[in-house]
Amino acid sequence: MATTIYTSFKQHILVTTFFSALVLSIGCSQSGQFPVTHLGDSNQSSGIVDPAPETPETEEPTTPTTPTEPETPSYKMQALAWESTSYPQRTLWSQHLQKIISTDWNTLLAGADDIEDFCPTYYKLANDERANVWAQLFVAITKYESAYSPTSRMQETTMGTDPVTGRPVYSEGLLQLSYQDIQWAPWCEFDWSKDKSLSATDPKKTILDPYLNLDCGVGIMAKQVKNKGAIVLSSGVYWAVIKRGGSYQKISAIQSIVKSLALCK
Repeated sequence: MATTIYTSFKQHILVTTFFSALVLSIGCSQSGQFPVTHLGDSNQSSGIVDPAPETPETEEPTTPTTPTEPETPSYKMQALAWESTSYPQRTLWSQHLQKIISTDWNTLLAGADDIEDFCPTYYKLANDERANVWAQLFVAITKYESAYSPTSRMQETTMGTDPVTGRPVYSEGLLQLSYQDIQWAPWCEFDWSKDKSLSATDPKKTILDPYLNLDCGVGIMAKQVKNKGAIVLSSGVYWAVIKRGGSYQKISAIQSIVKSLALCK
């Protein structure tokens, strides 16, 4: 009886040992799929839990150290009469004229009753070309008003006192404009409060700034064409050089300058 019990107990021990060894073997095999190399291993959880995404650092915008190149205009202007290699700044004035006529004062592009007297092909032209024609017209007016000099000044002896300056009226700059114009042409950005301390022909004067002067003058022409329909008038015209029958008119000469554009032939 004792021998039988001992034999049964021994068999139980052997079976238990066998199954324990089998389980241990299987467990080690499975855990070997994801070995841990060391505690600092960033991939120790790989395949089990996705790591939290890293928050990218926000990069502060930087200011370029050099200005970017201006965009190349899609329309290449035909050169205006005042352009010369001796006066490179005039090419910039030309580009400014083209821009403001095409944008701020684009009502001019519809034309005027007498625009074909200056450019016979005007109504066959695209808008960029029409702006080019108007730009040449302003250049032609400037030739006879100021000889293309942005610091040109002339006292208007018959016009009394300028209500803005409290001094005699002077026509100044490329298109020979006056400070008093700001009273009825609010787009003109002449600032007497800044200019009064400067010398009469100081190019820093706002009225002598070629860009501000052109801005003002183009607007004056746009207003005239809108209200009266024409460039050349017998009365109510701003510039004496385009006044029909006037002592200082240069109408034919101005027409010839505009017609010299290849666009108008």
